[in-house]
Amino acid sequence: MSRKGSRPARRNVVVLFIDIVGSTELAERLDPELLLRILERYYDACRTEILERGGVVEKYIGDAIMAVFGVPVSREDDALRAVLAAHAAMSAVHRLGAEIAPTHGVRLDAHCGIAFGQVMVVGGSGSDVRVIGDTVNTASRLQSAAGDGEILLGDDVARLVRRYAVLDDVPPLTLKGKRDPVRAWRLVAVEPDRAEPATDTIPLIGRAEELRRLTLLRDRVVRDRRCGMATLLGVPGIGKSRLVREFLHNVSDDVTVLTGRCPSYGIGATYRPIVEMLETLNHDWAAIAEAVGPESERALRGLTGSGAADYAAYGDTPGIAGIAEIAQAVRSLFEALARRQPLVVVLDDLQWAEPTLLDLIEDCAAWLADVPVLLVCVVRPEFYETRPSWGQGTACAVSLELGPLNRPDMARLVAELRAARADVVAHDDDGVYRRVACGSDGNPLFAELMLETLAEGAAAIPPTIQALLGARLDRLGEAEREVLERAATIGQAFTMDQVEALLDAENLAMATATPLARLQHGRLIRRGALPGSFEFTQTLTRETVYALARKESRADWHRRLADWLSDRAAGVSDDAPFPGSSSGDVSRHLLAACRLTREVRPGDPLLRELTDRAADSLIRDGGQALHRRDMPAAIALLERGREMLPAGRSEHRSLAVRISDARLARGEGDRAAAALDRAEELLPDDPRNALTCAIQREILTLRSGARAPELASLRRRLALDPRDDLSWCRFHQLEALIHIESGRFGAADRALRDGLARARVMGDRYEEDRLLGGLCELVQWSPTPVREGLALCADLLARLAGDRALLVPVLVTRARLLALAGDLDTAREALDTADRYADELHLDLPAIAVAQVRGLVESLDGNHETARSLFERAAAALRTAGHVAPAATLEVYAAREILRRGDVRQAVEELGRGDAGPRQLRGELAAIAMRATIASLDGEHLAAVNAAEHVTTLLESTDDPCLRGDILVEVAQIHRAAGRDPADAARRALDAYLSKGASLPARRVRDWIEEGRRGEPCP
Repeated sequence: MSRKGSRPARRNVVVLFIDIVGSTELAERLDPELLLRILERYYDACRTEILERGGVVEKYIGDAIMAVFGVPVSREDDALRAVLAAHAAMSAVHRLGAEIAPTHGVRLDAHCGIAFGQVMVVGGSGSDVRVIGDTVNTASRLQSAAGDGEILLGDDVARLVRRYAVLDDVPPLTLKGKRDPVRAWRLVAVEPDRAEPATDTIPLIGRAEELRRLTLLRDRVVRDRRCGMATLLGVPGIGKSRLVREFLHNVSDDVTVLTGRCPSYGIGATYRPIVEMLETLNHDWAAIAEAVGPESERALRGLTGSGAADYAAYGDTPGIAGIAEIAQAVRSLFEALARRQPLVVVLDDLQWAEPTLLDLIEDCAAWLADVPVLLVCVVRPEFYETRPSWGQGTACAVSLELGPLNRPDMARLVAELRAARADVVAHDDDGVYRRVACGSDGNPLFAELMLETLAEGAAAIPPTIQALLGARLDRLGEAEREVLERAATIGQAFTMDQVEALLDAENLAMATATPLARLQHGRLIRRGALPGSFEFTQTLTRETVYALARKESRADWHRRLADWLSDRAAGVSDDAPFPGSSSGDVSRHLLAACRLTREVRPGDPLLRELTDRAADSLIRDGGQALHRRDMPAAIALLERGREMLPAGRSEHRSLAVRISDARLARGEGDRAAAALDRAEELLPDDPRNALTCAIQREILTLRSGARAPELASLRRRLALDPRDDLSWCRFHQLEALIHIESGRFGAADRALRDGLARARVMGDRYEEDRLLGGLCELVQWSPTPVREGLALCADLLARLAGDRALLVPVLVTRARLLALAGDLDTAREALDTADRYADELHLDLPAIAVAQVRGLVESLDGNHETARSLFERAAAALRTAGHVAPAATLEVYAAREILRRGDVRQAVEELGRGDAGPRQLRGELAAIAMRATIASLDGEHLAAVNAAEHVTTLLESTDDPCLRGDILVEVAQIHRAAGRDPADAARRALDAYLSKGASLPARRVRDWIEEGRRGEPCP
């Protein structure tokens, strides 16, 4: 067993405090010598009950006794042992009190408190052990709060024993030294065998094959009239007993069934399962004697504890049978019962059995050759470590291992458990139940216990699961535990290389195949998906192992893992992919190292350096998330890094801008501004930070749809510090946005290029990629020719290859330019690729851009109804995201497609709906041109021409060639319909398209001009 030395260890234990009530009065009324004798009897009685149930007396404090259960080895029933010890000790005190009261005229009583939790244990056992932690204080306070003769249990202890105890809820207790009220329960009665029989209202799920094989073995035993043995193997809670109950439910009435369970503790418990079987026969000793003979009957009767009075009728005195006589008696009993009708013998929890009982069972399997007896042995995986040849001597034997239920079966089980628990219905959250189905790792008991704690409002691992897993872990050898603790620090999946990196030179020898093989054999780990990798079979096992490892050790291991992973990432090792190799794992381990070091070594001189490393790593990971447009992850990482970074560090300035960008991208304007407020708190006296934040605030204001700010004051402040590259970079971005809002795309292009130069001076890849992306998108509207724009797209596609998030806007721009050049099919292919990337990466705003440009492509191809639908969908998504002005522009575009389809009335209605909100310049110009066109179609040519002249004047404020071409084409059509010369407007439209290189709309303008010359009707 591990943890038996004096090294301090974290463990889950049960702490018991018991104290005499009114000891001051006793001391006042009794002579010291008499008092000493009474107290010694009190101490002896309590100590006996505690030790008999596996507890350790940690100390005596005056009249109080502190005992610990779970030292040096944890057991899953430590809480039950403690409660039984307390109940028995209290009974002993009462008996002692009743004895001394008549003689000495004093009253003797006690009160008790019991708590469960994690503590530090120093020492091994007996008087050498020391237990430190809040659980000790809680148990002591519960004992003080208990009334005379009462035993108060902490909430976790109550959860652990309520199957075996009668409990009364008490109002939450306000205990000294405890910040919050403590929930407690009063023990009324406790019986280790009291657990309610299972009703099995939920159907057996996922065990059809095991049930079939068990049934086939039973049929073979009955048919061939021979003894058979079925060994059901599985970890705690996996459903072994449930399978047995289902099997027995299907057994016919002409089969005798005997069941017995091996207790995990108790003096003289070797034959306890046999005693339980005899009890089911109602102690019909006359019939048993007739069946097995008087000697065997006498041996069996002795097992049940029948007193001498039972033998008095025979004029005899009981003797003590030896193990050979008992084995012969049990064999004879089974044989006699089986000759009447087939017999099924179930032995549950056989891993707790003494070797004597195991020998007896194998003896039965070997000797009962010609009678139909089926021995069903229910065990845990570790059973075969001490009994590797179990069942090999039985000809008719099977071994069935129950593995975890698969995901569909677990989902069905959780649904059944959920429906059966009326108290859980109030917490009806499908996400929670999916987490239970996944988090229980295919273990039905774990799922049930997790749902139980959910119903009671608890979020931690249920104490029952902690106790089960803690007891399993304590049965591991030292080498296995050392490996497992380090593996748990690495994560759910790990490699041996990683474990070896955490082993010190003196215990590196532990990192051999032997501990891994044993851990696999014990079903604690299994082979992973990657070559050379392993993984924990249960998430909860990994969490429990991690929680029970010392924090000081964990802090060191996390730091060393971060170093190891950083070296791997830097190319120190060229090994194949491995678990835990993602960039975020370095940050995760550094964060854990910081937290644990701060908790156990707050004055560690290395803590500052460790914190700085963690902050830098988080910020780096956040920048990568921002780069790939994973905004939720970027925000979480950057904000966590910001809070770890000390105030006064210059990095807070660029960090604030990035967080603000990410918040804005998610439509969280207020929180984007709050990031700037936080930066000014952390850098209160930094003028560069103040200026950068001021510029970023103007960007936020502009993006919210407000009027463009005045730039003169910002320019004056910038002039004072020409080398403040970040502020200049952001200022040029602000300039570009203002120019774009005003339709001055050439000026916006120049501003972005100025910002790009500043970004390159800084060597800031984030700002550079951001500006390049902006330039690329701007090419759709700026005077930059299509040919140059496509070249820029090609450069960016090569630069950003593999980064699909950044490729989406480039593909969108490329599609628009290709469509303008007349290559509609290739444009659609680019949009299909961009749409797939946006969908796979859940990129909401880029997906809207794809829909918008797809609408423009379809409009160019004359598919006006398809274009209308795309514009409307994109507009609705933009409004939902809070981008009102761009949404209003797309609504105008949708109305224009309706007009081009020929439905004037609906177009008028749709156009009127968008008049209430602000539009971008392009949207406003398109709306005015539409109204002019509608007036022309209604025969109101003078009004139409006047509106056309007005929109022509407004058009001079923008240098968007395609926008100018589109509006001037409509003006030319209005002039022709009114009988005026359209040549000037048509020529200007053609020149605009040709300057952009937009060959498709340019060709259509030429065709329209030619049709007009021939006198053909306008299209």
